Amino acid sequence: MKRKRNPFEVFGLTPRIVADLPDEVLFKLIRSIYRTLQLVHHPDKGGDPKKALELNLAFDKLNFEKDPDGFRAYKKAYVERLSRKTLWKEVEDLEAQNRKLTYILELLKERFWQYLSLGVGVGKEHFKKGLALRINLIDVVSQLNYGQFTSLRRRHTFYKEVWLWKDNLALRKKGNREVFEKIRSYTVLGTIKREHFPPWPLLSRDLNEERMFLKDCMKQETFIKEALFFLTPEVRPNHYLFVYHQSLKDWVFLEGLITKVEEVSAVDFLKHWNQAEESPISNSTPEKAKQSFPEEL
Repeated sequence: MKRKRNPFEVFGLTPRIVADLPDEVLFKLIRSIYRTLQLVHHPDKGGDPKKALELNLAFDKLNFEKDPDGFRAYKKAYVERLSRKTLWKEVEDLEAQNRKLTYILELLKERFWQYLSLGVGVGKEHFKKGLALRINLIDVVSQLNYGQFTSLRRRHTFYKEVWLWKDNLALRKKGNREVFEKIRSYTVLGTIKREHFPPWPLLSRDLNEERMFLKDCMKQETFIKEALFFLTPEVRPNHYLFVYHQSLKDWVFLEGLITKVEEVSAVDFLKHWNQAEESPISNSTPEKAKQSFPEEL
């Protein structure tokens, strides 16, 4: 369906000109254009009768002296068209800018991930002083999966203790176990404040006939896309701790919710390291990384 022309278009006036000129001045301009064009298009001058009629009808609609209200109505409608065009142009510009910023953001995320996966951030200042970090955590994934089946006296099952030292070495102990497991290539990516980020929708799931269990890991690309923006190098209470294992490069692990952080001597770390059991994570696969039911339950 052909759009009906506004009479201002007949005289070749743009919405910008119509918007900028006062009504009286605008009408004088229209009258001058009308008289000039009729010298060309009037049938007595050898012009096109249809074009001359169009000019007459348009001028009659915009005759400010006879019908100022009609003039203002056509002007308002024409200026609103300018507003719509301007708005659409602004929307297009914003969309183009958003696409560019999105590309830059994704590129920065990828570069940041490459930096983090090398393990060059968390704890360095402590390690230089000959100290290790001891972190107490709540295993929030196990608590969510099995908390309703666990008696109050066995809630210690959901507590973890992680010791960090240089060269991405770590010790980890779950529940009331006496012996640590030692983990190599244990890369701490950082932490995310509890109030800023609920990780549950992003975690992988293990489905069975009776119910669904959450795993303590998510896909690397999911973490980069959804969580990396919130990540901080601070290791502080009330923050979720996220780690990465070189043997499981496609996955990022939620170690737990930090409750306490303290410095310990490297001597104590090495003492426990020499007595610790080798962790199966070094030879693990995503299937073996599934959340398992705690033995204490």
